[in-house]
Amino acid sequence: IIKGFFFAFIISSVSSYMGYTVKGGSVEVGKASTDAVVCSSVLILFSDVFLTQMLS
Repeated sequence: IIKGFFFAFIISSVSSYMGYTVKGGSVEVGKASTDAVVCSSVLILFSDVFLTQMLS
């Protein structure tokens, strides 16, 4: 449960940040959403390793 809350925080924070800081038109929104998914995935991967080490 702890990891799930942490992952949800990462996804919502990264997506919100990328969405609010986008400049340009609809093409840039598409690029920002792709960047947000990639960044969230990488952060979740690293945080999963870190949390697994800390919680076990």
